[in-house]
Amino acid sequence: MTFSSGHALVIGVGKYQHMKKHNVPIAAKDAATVAETLQNPAICGYPAGQVTLLTDQDATRAAILSALESLPAKMDADSTLFLFFVGHGVYGTDGNYYLTAHDSQLQGKQIVAGTGVSDAELLDKLRQLKAKRMLLVINACHSGELSPSFDIGDESLDSQSPPQKLAEALLSTGEGRITITACRPEQKSWIGGGRLSIFTKAVVDGLKGGAPNNRGYISAFGLYEHVYHESKEGAEELGQEQEPELTVLKGVGPFPVALYRGASQPGTFDGDESLSEETAVRQVSPEKSQRVYQRYTATLTGDGAIAQGDEAKAVGAGGILIDGNTNGNIVIGNKNRIND
Repeated sequence: MTFSSGHALVIGVGKYQHMKKHNVPIAAKDAATVAETLQNPAICGYPAGQVTLLTDQDATRAAILSALESLPAKMDADSTLFLFFVGHGVYGTDGNYYLTAHDSQLQGKQIVAGTGVSDAELLDKLRQLKAKRMLLVINACHSGELSPSFDIGDESLDSQSPPQKLAEALLSTGEGRITITACRPEQKSWIGGGRLSIFTKAVVDGLKGGAPNNRGYISAFGLYEHVYHESKEGAEELGQEQEPELTVLKGVGPFPVALYRGASQPGTFDGDESLSEETAVRQVSPEKSQRVYQRYTATLTGDGAIAQGDEAKAVGAGGILIDGNTNGNIVIGNKNRIND
Protein backbone atom coordinates (compact mmCIF):
# COMPACT_ATOMS: atom_id res chain seq x y z
CA MET A 1 0.00 0.00 0.00
CA THR A 2 1.14 3.55 -0.68
CA PHE A 3 0.28 6.82 1.02
CA SER A 4 -1.17 7.95 -2.29
CA SER A 5 -2.33 11.36 -1.06
CA GLY A 6 1.18 12.26 0.08
CA HIS A 7 3.30 14.85 -1.74
CA ALA A 8 6.59 16.18 -0.40
CA LEU A 9 8.96 19.01 -1.20
CA VAL A 10 12.22 18.58 0.72
CA ILE A 11 14.86 21.31 0.58
CA GLY A 12 18.34 21.26 2.12
CA VAL A 13 20.73 24.16 1.56
CA GLY A 14 24.16 23.41 3.01
CA LYS A 15 26.49 24.85 0.37
CA TYR A 16 26.29 28.46 -0.75
CA GLN A 17 27.65 29.98 -3.93
CA HIS A 18 28.23 33.41 -2.39
CA MET A 19 28.20 32.61 1.36
CA LYS A 20 30.82 29.88 1.71
CA LYS A 21 31.71 30.95 5.26
CA HIS A 22 28.23 29.91 6.29
CA ASN A 23 28.07 26.47 4.66
CA VAL A 24 26.29 23.80 6.72
CA PRO A 25 27.25 20.52 4.97
CA ILE A 26 24.95 18.39 7.10
CA ALA A 27 21.87 20.19 5.72
CA ALA A 28 21.94 18.30 2.41
CA LYS A 29 22.30 14.97 4.20
CA ASP A 30 19.40 15.91 6.49
CA ALA A 31 17.14 16.67 3.53
CA ALA A 32 18.16 13.62 1.51
CA THR A 33 17.47 11.32 4.46
CA VAL A 34 14.01 12.82 5.02
CA ALA A 35 13.16 12.39 1.33
CA GLU A 36 14.46 8.81 1.30
CA THR A 37 12.42 7.96 4.40
CA LEU A 38 9.20 9.44 3.03
CA GLN A 39 9.34 7.47 -0.22
CA ASN A 40 10.39 4.18 1.35
CA PRO A 41 7.43 1.80 0.76
CA ALA A 42 8.25 -0.10 3.94
CA ILE A 43 8.10 3.04 6.05
CA CYS A 44 6.06 6.11 5.01
CA GLY A 45 4.83 4.94 1.62
CA TYR A 46 4.93 8.20 -0.35
CA PRO A 47 4.93 7.51 -4.12
CA ALA A 48 8.48 8.22 -5.33
CA GLY A 49 7.18 10.44 -8.13
CA GLN A 50 5.50 12.67 -5.57
CA VAL A 51 8.64 13.46 -3.57
CA THR A 52 10.85 16.31 -4.82
CA LEU A 53 14.31 16.80 -3.32
CA LEU A 54 16.37 19.95 -3.82
CA THR A 55 19.80 20.23 -2.22
CA ASP A 56 22.80 22.55 -2.48
CA GLN A 57 23.42 23.71 -6.09
CA ASP A 58 20.00 22.40 -7.15
CA ALA A 59 18.30 24.47 -4.45
CA THR A 60 18.60 27.88 -6.11
CA ARG A 61 16.00 30.58 -5.55
CA ALA A 62 14.56 29.94 -9.01
CA ALA A 63 14.43 26.17 -8.47
CA ILE A 64 12.72 26.46 -5.08
CA LEU A 65 10.12 28.90 -6.41
CA SER A 66 9.56 26.70 -9.46
CA ALA A 67 9.00 23.64 -7.27
CA LEU A 68 6.51 25.54 -5.13
CA GLU A 69 4.72 26.83 -8.23
CA SER A 70 4.39 23.31 -9.64
CA LEU A 71 2.58 21.92 -6.59
CA PRO A 72 -0.98 23.17 -7.25
CA ALA A 73 -1.20 21.26 -10.55
CA LYS A 74 -0.17 18.02 -8.82
CA MET A 75 -2.46 18.22 -5.79
CA ASP A 76 -6.16 18.41 -5.03
CA ALA A 77 -8.20 19.04 -1.87
CA ASP A 78 -7.58 15.50 -0.59
CA SER A 79 -3.79 15.74 -0.93
CA THR A 80 -1.30 16.04 1.91
CA LEU A 81 1.84 18.17 1.58
CA PHE A 82 4.95 17.52 3.67
CA LEU A 83 7.20 20.55 3.17
CA PHE A 84 10.61 20.30 4.83
CA PHE A 85 13.32 22.99 4.77
CA VAL A 86 16.75 22.90 6.38
CA GLY A 87 19.15 25.80 5.88
CA HIS A 88 19.57 29.35 7.13
CA GLY A 89 16.76 31.76 7.86
CA VAL A 90 17.91 35.39 7.77
CA TYR A 91 16.35 38.83 7.56
CA GLY A 92 16.96 40.71 4.31
CA THR A 93 18.05 44.18 3.36
CA ASP A 94 14.37 44.95 2.73
CA GLY A 95 13.37 43.91 6.25
CA ASN A 96 11.65 40.72 5.10
CA TYR A 97 12.49 37.27 6.49
CA TYR A 98 14.16 34.92 3.98
CA LEU A 99 14.75 31.21 3.69
CA THR A 100 18.16 31.08 2.01
CA ALA A 101 18.89 29.44 -1.34
CA HIS A 102 22.16 28.19 -2.85
CA ASP A 103 22.60 31.49 -4.70
CA SER A 104 21.58 33.81 -1.86
CA GLN A 105 23.85 36.79 -1.32
CA LEU A 106 24.84 38.68 1.82
CA GLN A 107 25.19 42.37 2.55
CA GLY A 108 26.73 42.52 6.00
CA LYS A 109 24.68 39.99 7.94
CA GLN A 110 21.53 40.49 5.86
CA ILE A 111 20.34 38.64 2.77
CA VAL A 112 20.27 40.83 -0.31
CA ALA A 113 16.61 41.38 -1.15
CA GLY A 114 15.35 39.00 -3.82
CA THR A 115 18.16 36.43 -3.46
CA GLY A 116 16.27 34.04 -1.18
CA VAL A 117 12.63 33.05 -0.72
CA SER A 118 10.91 35.76 1.29
CA ASP A 119 8.15 35.24 3.82
CA ALA A 120 5.59 36.94 1.58
CA GLU A 121 6.60 34.83 -1.42
CA LEU A 122 6.28 31.63 0.59
CA LEU A 123 2.80 32.64 1.72
CA ASP A 124 1.79 33.52 -1.83
CA LYS A 125 2.86 30.12 -3.18
CA LEU A 126 1.21 28.14 -0.40
CA ARG A 127 -2.11 29.99 -0.59
CA GLN A 128 -2.51 28.65 -4.13
CA LEU A 129 -2.70 25.05 -2.89
CA LYS A 130 -6.07 23.33 -2.71
CA ALA A 131 -4.72 20.64 -0.38
CA LYS A 132 -6.49 20.64 2.99
CA ARG A 133 -3.56 19.08 4.83
CA MET A 134 -0.09 20.60 4.98
CA LEU A 135 2.73 20.05 7.45
CA LEU A 136 5.50 22.64 7.12
CA VAL A 137 8.69 21.67 8.97
CA ILE A 138 11.46 24.29 9.13
CA ASN A 139 14.93 23.81 10.58
CA ALA A 140 16.29 27.32 10.12
CA CYS A 141 16.86 28.35 13.71
CA HIS A 142 20.63 28.48 13.71
CA SER A 143 22.37 31.21 15.64
CA GLY A 144 25.43 29.76 17.33
CA GLU A 145 29.00 30.94 17.08
CA LEU A 146 30.57 27.54 17.75
CA SER A 147 30.11 23.99 16.53
CA PRO A 148 28.10 21.86 17.15
CA SER A 149 25.45 24.50 16.43
CA PHE A 150 24.23 24.92 12.88
CA ASP A 151 26.13 28.14 12.22
CA ILE A 152 29.60 26.60 11.95
CA GLY A 153 31.28 29.15 9.71
CA ASP A 154 34.03 31.54 10.73
CA GLU A 155 31.52 34.27 11.51
CA SER A 156 28.08 34.17 13.05
CA LEU A 157 25.31 34.74 10.50
CA ASP A 158 22.57 35.34 13.07
CA SER A 159 20.39 32.75 11.35
CA GLN A 160 16.99 32.76 13.00
CA SER A 161 13.84 30.75 13.39
CA PRO A 162 10.92 31.96 11.25
CA PRO A 163 9.18 34.79 13.11
CA GLN A 164 6.12 33.66 15.02
CA LYS A 165 3.93 36.00 12.97
CA LEU A 166 4.94 34.10 9.82
CA ALA A 167 3.98 30.78 11.44
CA GLU A 168 0.67 32.36 12.40
CA ALA A 169 0.03 33.70 8.89
CA LEU A 170 0.87 30.34 7.29
CA LEU A 171 -2.16 28.86 9.06
CA SER A 172 -4.43 31.04 6.92
CA THR A 173 -3.07 29.91 3.54
CA GLY A 174 -5.68 27.12 3.54
CA GLU A 175 -7.36 24.47 5.64
CA GLY A 176 -5.43 22.04 7.84
CA ARG A 177 -2.11 23.88 8.12
CA ILE A 178 0.38 22.96 10.84
CA THR A 179 3.92 24.25 11.22
CA ILE A 180 6.80 22.79 13.22
CA THR A 181 9.99 24.77 13.78
CA ALA A 182 13.18 23.23 15.17
CA CYS A 183 13.23 25.30 18.36
CA ARG A 184 11.70 28.22 20.18
CA PRO A 185 12.64 31.68 18.78
CA GLU A 186 15.22 32.35 21.50
CA GLN A 187 16.93 28.96 21.12
CA LYS A 188 19.34 27.35 18.65
CA SER A 189 19.15 24.21 16.53
CA TRP A 190 22.06 21.93 17.41
CA ILE A 191 23.90 19.49 15.17
CA GLY A 192 25.26 17.11 17.81
CA GLY A 193 27.67 14.30 17.03
CA GLY A 194 25.57 12.12 14.78
CA ARG A 195 25.15 11.64 11.03
CA LEU A 196 22.10 13.94 11.08
CA SER A 197 21.30 17.07 13.07
CA ILE A 198 19.47 16.47 16.34
CA PHE A 199 16.16 17.80 15.02
CA THR A 200 16.24 15.97 11.69
CA LYS A 201 17.23 12.71 13.36
CA ALA A 202 14.17 13.07 15.57
CA VAL A 203 11.97 13.69 12.50
CA VAL A 204 13.39 10.66 10.67
CA ASP A 205 13.16 8.39 13.71
CA GLY A 206 9.56 9.48 14.21
CA LEU A 207 8.69 8.73 10.59
CA LYS A 208 10.35 5.33 10.89
CA GLY A 209 8.01 4.32 13.70
CA GLY A 210 9.18 6.27 16.73
CA ALA A 211 5.97 8.31 16.59
CA PRO A 212 2.80 6.59 17.86
CA ASN A 213 0.74 4.29 15.66
CA ASN A 214 -2.57 6.00 14.89
CA ARG A 215 -4.44 3.05 13.35
CA GLY A 216 -1.82 2.47 10.70
CA TYR A 217 -0.85 6.12 10.21
CA ILE A 218 1.55 8.65 11.72
CA SER A 219 -0.28 11.84 12.65
CA ALA A 220 1.06 15.37 12.59
CA PHE A 221 0.56 15.64 16.36
CA GLY A 222 2.13 12.27 17.11
CA LEU A 223 5.16 13.07 14.98
CA TYR A 224 5.57 16.44 16.68
CA GLU A 225 5.45 15.01 20.22
CA HIS A 226 8.14 12.48 19.31
CA VAL A 227 10.30 15.18 17.70
CA TYR A 228 9.84 17.52 20.66
CA HIS A 229 11.01 15.05 23.29
CA GLU A 230 13.84 13.54 21.21
CA SER A 231 15.22 16.95 20.21
CA LYS A 232 15.01 18.28 23.74
CA GLU A 233 16.83 15.26 25.16
CA GLY A 234 19.45 15.36 22.41
CA ALA A 235 20.24 19.01 23.14
CA GLU A 236 20.35 18.37 26.89
CA GLU A 237 23.14 15.86 26.30
CA LEU A 238 25.15 18.81 24.94
CA GLY A 239 24.16 20.97 27.90
CA GLN A 240 21.86 23.04 25.67
CA GLU A 241 18.17 23.81 25.30
CA GLN A 242 16.18 23.04 22.17
CA GLU A 243 12.40 22.70 22.12
CA PRO A 244 10.69 22.32 18.72
CA GLU A 245 7.56 24.44 18.48
CA LEU A 246 4.24 23.55 16.83
CA THR A 247 1.83 26.24 15.65
CA VAL A 248 -1.78 25.38 14.84
CA LEU A 249 -5.18 27.05 14.76
CA LYS A 250 -7.30 26.58 17.86
CA GLY A 251 -9.72 23.71 17.32
CA VAL A 252 -7.81 22.17 14.43
CA GLY A 253 -6.95 18.52 14.97
CA PRO A 254 -4.26 16.28 13.53
CA PHE A 255 -4.18 14.58 10.15
CA PRO A 256 -2.19 11.64 8.75
CA VAL A 257 1.25 12.57 7.39
CA ALA A 258 2.49 9.07 6.48
CA LEU A 259 1.84 5.37 6.83
CA TYR A 260 3.04 3.78 10.06
CA ARG A 261 5.88 1.42 9.13
CA GLY A 262 4.39 0.72 5.71
CA ALA A 263 1.03 -0.45 7.07
CA SER A 264 -0.85 -2.42 4.43
CA GLN A 265 -4.29 -2.29 6.08
CA PRO A 266 -4.66 0.98 8.04
CA GLY A 267 -7.88 1.60 9.91
CA THR A 268 -9.91 4.76 10.37
CA PHE A 269 -7.60 7.55 11.49
CA ASP A 270 -8.32 8.93 14.96
CA GLY A 271 -8.69 12.68 14.51
CA ASP A 272 -9.38 13.26 18.20
CA GLU A 273 -5.74 12.78 19.16
CA SER A 274 -4.62 15.54 21.53
CA LEU A 275 -1.30 17.20 22.30
CA SER A 276 0.58 16.93 25.58
CA GLU A 277 0.78 20.04 27.73
CA GLU A 278 4.50 19.34 28.21
CA THR A 279 5.30 20.38 24.65
CA ALA A 280 5.82 23.82 23.05
CA VAL A 281 2.48 24.24 21.31
CA ARG A 282 1.12 27.60 20.15
CA GLN A 283 -2.60 27.56 19.40
CA VAL A 284 -3.58 30.63 17.42
CA SER A 285 -7.10 31.99 17.01
CA PRO A 286 -8.42 32.10 13.42
CA GLU A 287 -9.02 35.83 13.82
CA LYS A 288 -5.39 36.53 14.76
CA SER A 289 -4.06 34.32 11.99
CA GLN A 290 -6.21 36.10 9.41
CA ARG A 291 -5.17 39.51 10.70
CA VAL A 292 -1.45 38.67 10.44
CA TYR A 293 -1.96 36.98 7.07
CA GLN A 294 -3.63 40.11 5.68
CA ARG A 295 -0.66 42.19 6.77
CA TYR A 296 1.62 39.96 4.74
CA THR A 297 -0.64 39.88 1.69
CA ALA A 298 -0.67 43.68 1.69
CA THR A 299 2.84 43.45 0.24
CA LEU A 300 1.74 41.35 -2.74
CA THR A 301 0.28 42.37 -6.08
CA GLY A 302 -2.34 40.26 -7.78
CA ASP A 303 0.29 38.21 -9.64
CA GLY A 304 2.34 37.51 -6.53
CA ALA A 305 5.02 40.18 -7.05
CA ILE A 306 6.21 42.19 -4.10
CA ALA A 307 5.16 45.83 -3.86
CA GLN A 308 8.06 47.95 -2.57
CA GLY A 309 8.12 51.25 -0.69
CA ASP A 310 5.48 53.47 0.89
CA GLU A 311 4.25 54.64 -2.50
CA ALA A 312 3.74 51.09 -3.83
CA LYS A 313 0.48 50.66 -5.65
CA ALA A 314 -0.48 47.61 -7.67
CA VAL A 315 -3.72 46.08 -8.88
CA GLY A 316 -3.98 42.46 -10.01
CA ALA A 317 -6.94 40.91 -11.79
CA GLY A 318 -9.43 40.23 -9.02
CA GLY A 319 -6.52 40.51 -6.62
CA ILE A 320 -5.17 42.97 -4.11
CA LEU A 321 -4.97 46.74 -4.34
CA ILE A 322 -2.17 48.18 -2.30
CA ASP A 323 -1.83 51.89 -1.78
CA GLY A 324 0.76 53.31 0.56
CA ASN A 325 -1.42 56.37 1.14
CA THR A 326 -4.63 54.59 2.14
CA ASN A 327 -3.67 54.10 5.80
CA GLY A 328 -3.46 50.36 5.47
CA ASN A 329 -6.74 49.76 3.64
CA ILE A 330 -6.64 46.68 1.44
CA VAL A 331 -9.12 46.14 -1.37
CA ILE A 332 -9.53 42.48 -2.29
CA GLY A 333 -11.93 42.02 -5.17
CA ASN A 334 -14.98 44.02 -4.17
CA LYS A 335 -14.35 43.77 -0.44
CA ASN A 336 -12.56 46.26 1.80
CA ARG A 337 -10.51 44.95 4.66
CA ILE A 338 -8.58 46.93 7.19
CA ASN A 339 -5.00 45.86 7.78
CA ASP A 340 -4.91 46.62 11.47
